[in-house]
Parts: sequence; C-alpha cells; structure tokens
Amino acid sequence: MDAGTKLVLAGTHPMAREGMKLVLEATGRMTVVGETDCPEEAVRISGRENPDILVVDFGGQGTRALRAIRRLRAGEPETNVLVIADPEQEESIDAIVEAGALGCIGRNCTAEDLLIAVDLVSNGRMRLPHRASQLRSPSPWPRLLFAGLLVAAACESSADTELPGGVPFLEEDSAGVRVAKTLGSRARSPVGWVVDAVPEYQVGELDGEEPYLFTTIEGARQLPDGRVVVVDRSSCELRFFGTDGVFLERTGGRGEGPGEFRQYCALAPSADVDSLFVYDIGRLSVFDDRGRFIRRVNLLWPGHRPRVVGVADGVAGLEAGVRNIPSAGHPTFRQIDVDYAMLELEPGRVVWEERGFQWHRTYRNVMPGGTTSVVPIAFDITPVAAMGRDGFYVALGENHGPEIRQYGTAGLSRLIRLAEPSAGAPSTADIRALIEFDYAPSAMPDSTRERISQDRLRRSLELPRPEIKPVFSRLLIDDAGWLWAELYRFEVEAPVRWLVFDPHGEGVGSVDMPPDLHLWQIGQDFVLGVWMDEHRVEYVRRHALIGRE
Repeated sequence: MDAGTKLVLAGTHPMAREGMKLVLEATGRMTVVGETDCPEEAVRISGRENPDILVVDFGGQGTRALRAIRRLRAGEPETNVLVIADPEQEESIDAIVEAGALGCIGRNCTAEDLLIAVDLVSNGRMRLPHRASQLRSPSPWPRLLFAGLLVAAACESSADTELPGGVPFLEEDSAGVRVAKTLGSRARSPVGWVVDAVPEYQVGELDGEEPYLFTTIEGARQLPDGRVVVVDRSSCELRFFGTDGVFLERTGGRGEGPGEFRQYCALAPSADVDSLFVYDIGRLSVFDDRGRFIRRVNLLWPGHRPRVVGVADGVAGLEAGVRNIPSAGHPTFRQIDVDYAMLELEPGRVVWEERGFQWHRTYRNVMPGGTTSVVPIAFDITPVAAMGRDGFYVALGENHGPEIRQYGTAGLSRLIRLAEPSAGAPSTADIRALIEFDYAPSAMPDSTRERISQDRLRRSLELPRPEIKPVFSRLLIDDAGWLWAELYRFEVEAPVRWLVFDPHGEGVGSVDMPPDLHLWQIGQDFVLGVWMDEHRVEYVRRHALIGRE
C-alpha cells in the first residue's frame, strides 16, 4: 500500500479508537484524519477528508451504521469500508457486505489482524471472517489497545521497527511446517475476477483442413507474442496458430528421431515463457517458443514410468501409479497407489520423492458367464498435483480433508487448510446425483440411461464409501505463480468453480469458469482451455479474465 494512506475511525469506544490509531500510525504508512463516535458524522468527515478507508465499529449501533455505510458508498465510492463487527449478531456479516462494506473483522482481532485487513480493504480486496462465531471474544478491545501501546513504544525506541509482516493466518506446527488456514470452499471472500462466457479466440473445426482437426488435445499454451501452440495426441505434433487463429507451422511427430515421440505425447504445464516441454514414455523433449527442438531428457526415476505434472526453473514434477494391491478381506478389490517426485533436468536426478499415496480403488464384479466389469467407488478421493516455482503441490485423498500440501526439495514446507469442516460421507442422494452427473453428457436413450443408472446405483451402495466427500478435482499454477484449485463438482447445475490462492497461501476468492472448458493455462487477463462440442469435436478456446490488474 502507498505511504500516506488516510483513514477515518468511527466507533463508540474511545479506548478502541485510540488503540487502533496507535497501531495504524505506528507503521509510518497510515494517517488517521478523523475520529468520531457517530456514524452520520463519519460520513460527513469522509466527504470532507476523502479518506482511503473508513473503519467503523459496528457494535451497538447496527442500523445507523449500515445506513451510514450505504450513504458513504453512494456519495464517496472511492472510500472503502472496514467494519468491526458486533459480537452479538451472528447474521451481521451478510448485512454488512450488502450495505457496501468491503471488509469485516471481529472485535477480538489482534494488531496484526487489523493491519492486514486495512491493507487488503484499502486496496479493494475483501476481508471477511469465515464464520460469525469467529467474531466473539470475552474481552474485545484491551489487547488491541495494549498492542498499540507496545508498537508506539517500539517505534519511539527505533525508527526502523515495524509490526511483523506476513499474514495473520500463517502458523507453524511443531515440525516447523507453515500452516495457512484460509477461506472455505464457499469462498465468501470473492476475488472479484470474472471470466467472460463468450470465447474471444477459437482454434478447431468440425470439418475442414487437417491442421485444424484435432483428435485428443494433450495440451495448449498461449505464448508471450499471442501465438497458440496445441499438442495433438494422434499425430504427436506441436501445431502453432497465429493471433487470428490461422495455422502457421508444425513440429514434432511420431518417431525416434530428435524432437519426435513414441506412442504418446503431452504438453507439460510450465512457468518458462520461452520453452515448451513435451513428454512421452520416460522422456521429456524441450523446444523453444518457435518449435525448434533443443534437447531430450530421460526421466530416470527407478521403478517408475512417470507422467510430468509440470516444469519450473529446471525442475520437473513427476507422478506415477505404482501398485495393484488386492485386499485380503475383499478379493475383488484393487488399489493403485501413486508416488510423487521432483527431478532436476540437469543432471537428471531425483531431488525429492514421496511414496505410497492412495490413488485409484476399484472392485471387479464377476458377472454370469465369467465376464467381469470394473465398478468404481462412488466419490473415491484421488490425489491431484501441480508444479510451480514455489514447489510441488498435492491435494491428497481420503481422510486428509480440505488440505493442499506444498513440498520443496527438503520435504513438506506448507499446508493450506480450508477453514471449514470436511463434508461428511456421501449419502445415497449424493450417489444418485453423481451418477446423473456422469451420464448427463451421454446421448444414450432415456430407457438405457435409466437401466444403467439403477444398476450402477445398486452396485455402488454395496461398496464401501469414503468417510468424506472430495474437495478438489484439479490443481493448476497460473502464469504469475498463483495456485488455482478446482472444486469437486458432482451436480449437473453446479458452477465450475476454482479457488485462487496467492503466493502466501491465502485464499483470495473464487472464479467461475465456462462449463465444459478444460483449463490448460491461466494468464494475467485470459484463460485457455479445451472445449468439446456435441459431436465430441475438440476446440481450443481463450476467454477473457476480467478484473485482474
């Protein structure tokens, strides 16, 4: 935040205002330009002083304070509002936000809580408690005033001393791992970014010339100059398209030569703007942004045939399914675990690995005549991973709850936990909704759909269920290094919603994506992904991301 941020304080408790003033002005970055115990007077002072932020004590004068906030937002829209919530009013948060306030903190806040909230709100970002019970405190204001006095004393003794930086949700557990407790899956603190539902760019055709026809797209990326590269599985080609969607050139292809691929190829997500990383079985090929082959790296991870999760700063994140474990109690049960690793491309060695995470579980149903069918476990929770400059991210499986783990070469470095309890075990109604969701895109006749759905429901109810429902279905690192996590969706009408986490691990809100768009890249002002029409023809689409500065 810029130096000289101006604030007006409004509250009925003089000691509270004094404590806040000491805390805020001790930073050297903020100036309190007005104080009052009257909400209406706060509006008049704000109109005269034009502050960056108005801090209002909501307690004891709820209706007057709400009316004042509405007047202020109508007459001085450039002044953002932060509310100190009344601890007796459980439902006050919604009313505060509806009136136009951008932030709300409890009266049990610490000095650091206050500073972080002021920083966020004055910069146009929301700061809300995760649930109203967090607003309660047996002794609301004395510790904030005491903190202000300590800060003032420290600043008198040393001009360079400031309050600790960082964010208030950060903690450290007994093993030295940072824990970020952040917003829940309902994302009550929206980031304020919107993805335009109408694509601004499209590549692909139902019928047309061969370069525009795709089988299965295994990666797409927009390059810094606006060109788009698409990796097609059938041809194992990198196809380049211009800013107008016109085909430019291709490289790659099937074979054993330099820059060619075997049976399979896929584009690895990467933080590198001028290199492209395409992997096949056991190998990673590096191209420049013009499609020229540079080198090939063998993915030497003993006992594994890895998939590349992503590449960042010369390190590849790897995953591999490694086991097929039968259960003694259930002879038809099979479980495949997954291992994760980070591999330095030079000199090609594994620098970190974690083994044995539960991945896929299935039951094999023996049918009359001896044939078998694979029956998946409804709501089975499988890990998902992403690789970024800050490390390797994994959202784990069953019973780990709404948690994302961040690993560095030294091991676990941070946990990102959603500040809400885990959803319980899936109910029968949930399983019905999941089956409806799975079969919704199918063109099968209604009678066939009903018969298959009922058979799957019967078999699913006979199998064990996870103790909690899944939370995340995908992780992705955007071009700025921020973490995005797609929320698990099993209802046809549910939005495609992604939570966004800043580099500190704080959840800053959620963004809804266009339906049926499989994301491959999130840029500063766009999202790029693959969309499939009713004929199951794939297209690459780019949509504008609005509101991200």
